[in-house]
Amino acid sequence: MNRISKQVRMLRSRAAVTMAGLVAFVLVAGAWSPVSARPVSGPVSLGGPISLSSVRWIFYKEDFNHLNAEAPALFRQIVASPATYILEHREGGPPLPRQVIPAEMFFSSTSLQTAIRYHRVIPGVKVVVDDLEDLGITPRVEREDPMPAMKGFGHAADSSGYRPILVPGRDLMLVSGAACSQQRGNTISQSYLHCDLPEAAAYSPIFVIQAAAVETNLPALKQLVQQAAAEARRANPHVIIFATLSVSPNGLFVNSSAVVAAAKLIRPYVQGYAMNNIRPSDPRMLQFLTGLSRG
Repeated sequence: MNRISKQVRMLRSRAAVTMAGLVAFVLVAGAWSPVSARPVSGPVSLGGPISLSSVRWIFYKEDFNHLNAEAPALFRQIVASPATYILEHREGGPPLPRQVIPAEMFFSSTSLQTAIRYHRVIPGVKVVVDDLEDLGITPRVEREDPMPAMKGFGHAADSSGYRPILVPGRDLMLVSGAACSQQRGNTISQSYLHCDLPEAAAYSPIFVIQAAAVETNLPALKQLVQQAAAEARRANPHVIIFATLSVSPNGLFVNSSAVVAAAKLIRPYVQGYAMNNIRPSDPRMLQFLTGLSRG
């Protein structure tokens, strides 16, 4: 879910998860990263409206502030939810509503431990996020063996009075020389599950499944989120699970109605949605939020 610069914004996916059309993206997503070529058994069922105040949310601070300014009535509903987490990299900017929960982003256990040691965690923050990706900003040892790294992040947070959130990227399966990586014949999502990354929920009360890259391939999306949520809950029965969604995953164009369908499909398996946005996509993001609540 990383957006620290243009060079590492590939997650506004993943953490930002224009193309000629949605069909083309479905074909790309199906070829690149579906969970399985096998169809999901049984019909795909989409539920009715989802109240914005009934689910938990994660937004980037800059997205939350300008979307809130554009549609305050919608965002009053979001703020009234059981929990709304606002991700930030640095102190400052417009004040946030009192009810939301600020959370500082980190990209490794090492960076959190350094921030704690030198008292550099943003003042007032009580929640810290490990957005562990295959990025140069993350030490290679953590990318090659992410499970001990996430355990270390959770322990460092807990021991210093912070609440951790873990967001391991599916691209960790592409790290060469990793302890567990993409296996021949398996997709990235299959490998993510085979390598048991969701079991990192044992080290955190909140776990985020990065699902935006397959959100328009509904069978693949359902398998990824259903199986990852089950793995996470086996490791931690009390874990709160989010899944990422976006109207612009990796900068691509996805219609708001397609994201509404994705959100409804995975609602039985998650307690919240982690939203990625880019400023030009604001109208579609607001259409998604409106469409979700109206059914």
